[in-house]
Amino acid sequence: MLSISPKSFLPIAASLILLGAVQAKADVSGVIPEIGDLERWTVFSLGDGNNFSRAFGHSLIDGDLGLAGNGNFLMGGHARIDGDVYDRSNGTVLTFQHAFITGSIFHDQDALLDNGVNEALAASAHAFSLTPNRPNTSVKLLENHALTITGAPGETVVLSLKNFILRDNSSFTLQGTATTTFVINVNKKFSLSGNSHIDLVGVQWDQVLFNVVGTGQRVSLGGSSIFNGILMANDRTIKMKGDATVSGELIANRFKLRGSSRVLHPPVISPLVDTVSEADFDGGSRDHETGESLGRGVMGRKLK
Repeated sequence: MLSISPKSFLPIAASLILLGAVQAKADVSGVIPEIGDLERWTVFSLGDGNNFSRAFGHSLIDGDLGLAGNGNFLMGGHARIDGDVYDRSNGTVLTFQHAFITGSIFHDQDALLDNGVNEALAASAHAFSLTPNRPNTSVKLLENHALTITGAPGETVVLSLKNFILRDNSSFTLQGTATTTFVINVNKKFSLSGNSHIDLVGVQWDQVLFNVVGTGQRVSLGGSSIFNGILMANDRTIKMKGDATVSGELIANRFKLRGSSRVLHPPVISPLVDTVSEADFDGGSRDHETGESLGRGVMGRKLK
């Protein structure tokens, strides 16, 4: 009879658990593979036309900035980038007053940035082609109104909207699990203002894509509004002002940041954090923080 000691079983069990942890997490790229490595950026500008993208006031980009197309970018006031800037050979990055970049500026990154443009265009087209599976055709929430859209485990929730407008302390909540994804297409107006916010319950920013298509009005985030997810507007300018905050990523033709607006790129955390030790395999697994028994089994696992 084949006998497996606890010590020899440890690497096998650990491998199975790690595999399960990988499989337990989904993101938008699993549904729309064309997005490629775009999720690496905090802000990415396709840069079509001649106008500059801009950051002024006390605005903040917390992470890397990619400047494709014309590659033109202007920073002023106390604007700050806590990351690196990648620019094309034809681009110009100008800073004045007290604006500063904590990382480096990498010029002549044409191949990398052009690939990002191709990924953004293909990803947007794929997202827009998806068949909606919720009846909503427009979202307009005012004066403390709230709406929650729930997705099942393993489901990709797709909405096709004309307008997406949140004002006056209104909230739009996406609720799901680590294997749920959301794709929300908008073909007219996108606006957040006041203290309105997009909240995520059970999902992280890389599981949510808002895809604003067409050349319409500017995508606007103002007041103390909060956006969580990936906001893509390949043919438009995204304008942020006041204390507006994005937690995730901006992808746009151009962007304009003012006031104390912030674009943050939080790390994506696995929903399972496992602590592996030989003691966990002797049938007496315990919580490593409290010492409390977790019962018999292959491994005691605590969700953080």
